Amino acid sequence: MIKTPEFWYKNDLISKLKSFLLFPFSMIWILVSMIKKNFVKKYKSNLKVICIGNLNIGGTGKTPFAVKTYKVLKSLGYKPAFLTRGYRGIEKGPIEVKKIHGFRDVGDEALLLSKVGTTIVSSNRCTGANYIESLKKDFDIVIMDDGLQNYQLEQDIKLLLIDKELLFGNRYCIPAGPLREPLNQGLKKIDAIIFTGDKKIKNVNLNLVNNIQTFNTNLKIKSIFKTKRNSFLAFCGLANPIKFYNTLNKNNFKVALTKSFPDHYEYNNKDIKKLRKEANSKNLKLITTEKDYVKINDKENEISVLPIEINFNRADEDRFKSFLKEKLNG
Repeated sequence: MIKTPEFWYKNDLISKLKSFLLFPFSMIWILVSMIKKNFVKKYKSNLKVICIGNLNIGGTGKTPFAVKTYKVLKSLGYKPAFLTRGYRGIEKGPIEVKKIHGFRDVGDEALLLSKVGTTIVSSNRCTGANYIESLKKDFDIVIMDDGLQNYQLEQDIKLLLIDKELLFGNRYCIPAGPLREPLNQGLKKIDAIIFTGDKKIKNVNLNLVNNIQTFNTNLKIKSIFKTKRNSFLAFCGLANPIKFYNTLNKNNFKVALTKSFPDHYEYNNKDIKKLRKEANSKNLKLITTEKDYVKINDKENEISVLPIEINFNRADEDRFKSFLKEKLNG
């Protein structure tokens, strides 16, 4: 996957021109999406399905929020399992992620989820849900990491994640903008909106969903960072790398240099050797994300990892629990 085009989130003349020239291709994207939506065969699981997704292409914190949702459900007495397509992994599934699997097998996101709970990888979500039903572990909920634009598996609760800073960009569909589907179409099917990121919530026109509940979240570092006094070369392969760098700066890390790679980038030894050489030449320590680190061979333990999680404030967490209980028992 390429890096997220900057013009998607800019309002200058050159950015508008790029979007205008690409708009005809966006219409083709929309047409193909409508055909897929209206002609796909749907499957209704006997388990409750919670889908965590976004309308934008790229990262809004879906995987960390899937982990948060899992923990909330466990605290309420439910028995959830994760379902993901295993993006960039060779396994098509359905298969349960085990310790023997690497990121080349099941993808980086599946590895992170499997550290928290049972995780099933399946390129076909219906087959994956059916596989979870067959497991002898009494699961009652499927947490689907990404998939609001997947119309095969019926979803009982649809949660839309919106980055508080990026919002919907220029509001055009791919490739003229970041949207996977038209905004008015996507918002109609949502049960709740989760605002992610550390910024304040901007004024955003959501008149189409006035009756939809919204929840605010923030990023939190999971553990005390002992090497915080060092200066760092921060690197990552994310759709929106600036979020990672902003988190470091907000938490008073001394970031002297940054290096960004394409989303889901597969690091090789040459990449890491080059990063180490540059960091050493400037007396810097390397730091990256958990998602990136699972794809790196770091036998010398020279690379620091920033462990983050998504949290609610107390009031929003209580409201989120009530929301889930009402929807799941309704």
